[in-house]
Amino acid sequence: MTVPEWALLQVSLRERLEDAWREFAAKYVAADGRLTPGGRPIGRDGADDFLEAIFNWPTLYAIGGSPELLECSLRVWRGVTEQLEELGLFRDGFEVGYDWFHIGEGLELFYGLCVAAPQNAELRDAVIRFASLYLPDSAAHNYEGELDMIRAPHNGAGGPRPGLEDELPRFGTERVELRPYGLPIVGLPGIESWDDLDKPGNAERMAEAMQRRFGSGDVAVNLNVVSLVTLAWLLTGERRWRDWVERYVAAWMVRARDNEGLLPDNVGADGAVGGVPVASWFGGLYGWTWPHGIHSLLPAALNAGAGMLTVSGDARGLDLASGILDAVRRQAVRDVPSDRAMTMKRRWSIHFDDEFTTELELWPTRYSVDGWFDYQPPQVAFPLWLWWHGRRSGDRERLETMRIRGGWDWNRVRPFRDKEEAGHEDAWFAALEDGDVERFAASFLAVAHRQVDERLRALRADDVASGFDQDRWQRVNPVVTEALTMTALGAPQALYNGGLQHAFVRYFDPASGRPGLPPRVAALVESIEPEHAAVQLVNLGDSPAEIVLQAGGFSEHVIEHAVMHNLRTGAETTLGVDGPSRVRVELPPGQRVRVALRLRLHAVEARLA
Repeated sequence: MTVPEWALLQVSLRERLEDAWREFAAKYVAADGRLTPGGRPIGRDGADDFLEAIFNWPTLYAIGGSPELLECSLRVWRGVTEQLEELGLFRDGFEVGYDWFHIGEGLELFYGLCVAAPQNAELRDAVIRFASLYLPDSAAHNYEGELDMIRAPHNGAGGPRPGLEDELPRFGTERVELRPYGLPIVGLPGIESWDDLDKPGNAERMAEAMQRRFGSGDVAVNLNVVSLVTLAWLLTGERRWRDWVERYVAAWMVRARDNEGLLPDNVGADGAVGGVPVASWFGGLYGWTWPHGIHSLLPAALNAGAGMLTVSGDARGLDLASGILDAVRRQAVRDVPSDRAMTMKRRWSIHFDDEFTTELELWPTRYSVDGWFDYQPPQVAFPLWLWWHGRRSGDRERLETMRIRGGWDWNRVRPFRDKEEAGHEDAWFAALEDGDVERFAASFLAVAHRQVDERLRALRADDVASGFDQDRWQRVNPVVTEALTMTALGAPQALYNGGLQHAFVRYFDPASGRPGLPPRVAALVESIEPEHAAVQLVNLGDSPAEIVLQAGGFSEHVIEHAVMHNLRTGAETTLGVDGPSRVRVELPPGQRVRVALRLRLHAVEARLA
């Protein structure tokens, strides 16, 4: 057998990552799982940064990482939770009260652990305890059942938490890190520009207005809670979780429908869109106006739609995201992005490199009383996840149109890695469209190897004696998984603000009784269609391998027919379907096969097992 380059790169990447996570752990993880050097973040912010440090380690385990990796990930989760409780940021294992843009980020490690080890009783108990905080009868009082709303933008184990901070005496020009986002609230008399905050009394008036406006009522970014409650349903099958997801998402669907199809960003204390304290359908915390616009709204909408689809098979919740995408796409312009002001300019300049100085299609990302603004290149992850979940023809056509009009080369695999460990969705979609997945896989896996090199260099150069830095662990985490999730799982990296790691296929190793591919086996999802899929499997080892292939990350798809084609001999074998979402593949050493599946999507109750 001629071993394909992508298979060699995928297996060697997994092997390198085993050494890399151990090097990180040896430097930064104490015996009890705490991260070192420890310290205290400022104010309410920062708990998520601790847990984001190794957010993708469980994903590596679920693809085929070692049992020691899972054990270390669990140890860090326990140790950091204790660390944060001592700092007063957590209570009974959960965030005391913060916004779900950040809570969602901090939960990515926990979600990954639950997917990787669903039989772990400690994790199951924690999921139930955390999700129960949002039931109408919870003592935390986060959720108002009669109005189907969460009571405050900041919420958690301590219940609704008023304001943005425990104390916010002023919001002035000293907050230089927030200047690119502009004024948090527009229309205050005497404060028309950022520099006006320097005038006497203005910084205090802005702080008072922010505490009032962002301190109560529901906001759209709270839709990220849906992932947590969906996970409780996947692990228990209890109807109360499914009912909650359906009711909460449906409430926001009605609000979007009544707002001409566009998701509003806030609900007042009386349950009315644009009620007190915001007094408009836009302008809530992490909403349309400040600070991130669609970059916070779309993940929340997608997580909500995905949750509803997962618990009920109902794809209508995905319209929350499609309504946003269609609205901003209608306002698109063409311009050279390097010539424009935008809040994520540095990110896009790294992403597009030399193409950043060419004319591209730009979409608005925010909305205020003056209309649409903050035009930026569209983030392909959002429309791609929308198509991936629903496989609807209109969502695919939206991506195809974006590719034609975008102005950049979608076939190019760009050599960058950002905080979200994502951003290569355009190249993956183009490869699926063009039938060029093997070339893409080899190119992207080679990029991933270089990303490991860069992170290890940064890790080894990091001087821990310099003291506490809550972002340092994220900057040097050497585990990279985006290329593995796309090639092996047939899915993008989980949405960073609280998305579950969905998968088109998952693998189980019967010999070891655990999830993931056997050590020397590579896998490549070649095609993803509404009714058909194909997966290549290559055994690079010297021993036979047995793999159980599951349709859907949560066994949600039905395999109607499965055929294995030996790419060396040409022989075809019909595979028996087990349960109804799994097939078993026996792979002799040195063999390369393609498994073709005929599917019915979302045709059976999803479960984690």
